[in-house]
Amino acid sequence: MNDILNDLQVAINAIEEFYYAMPSVNVVDNKLHIDLVEQKHYERRFAAQLKSEYDQLIRYGVTGDYKEVRTDLEVIKRYIYSSNPDPSITASFEKLYRQDSNKAFDTITTIPDFFIHKQQDNFEEAFQKLIVEIKTAPNIEENEMFSDLFKLNVYVEKYNFQNGVFLITNNASERVKILAKKYLQQRLYLAPSKRERIFLFIKPSFESQIEIVKLTEL
Repeated sequence: MNDILNDLQVAINAIEEFYYAMPSVNVVDNKLHIDLVEQKHYERRFAAQLKSEYDQLIRYGVTGDYKEVRTDLEVIKRYIYSSNPDPSITASFEKLYRQDSNKAFDTITTIPDFFIHKQQDNFEEAFQKLIVEIKTAPNIEENEMFSDLFKLNVYVEKYNFQNGVFLITNNASERVKILAKKYLQQRLYLAPSKRERIFLFIKPSFESQIEIVKLTEL
């Protein structure tokens, strides 16, 4: 593990249990009803707290090199490849997202959950520190996980990110690893030269330790 991934682990462990889930809230007969049994898991809420914890690490001094970079949330990243198509990306994109594979498309537009970079239009590897896709809802669907793994592979290969992380909470570790293996078995897009940069950070619950697995070692 490198310094950036170590810092990510510290930031995740600093997130309070409060941000992992919250009671379901509804209005019933013009009154606020709080259901203490049904829990909601808000991905953006968790991601925002991750950013807050990571910002504190950077502000007060950590091991990683963060000169000229900043943390960011949900900023559009667009991979334009019509002038230089990558057939393996095209095939996986069509398989994952398109019912009609004959339709032409020019871009893959993605909105990463959390990342550390210099700015939106900069792709220099020195400044592309970390990109994280986050899932917090229990019982993740196969297509959701496949979509995030696909995007992470594009990020590290075409956007030059040094580290790509799939961070998942509130899900059993074994099921997450089974789905990740299935992604590999279905021969969906894997970064040809940089796939070793992709990791799974699995935290089944607030109380659990983070299990860190390299995608290619499953």
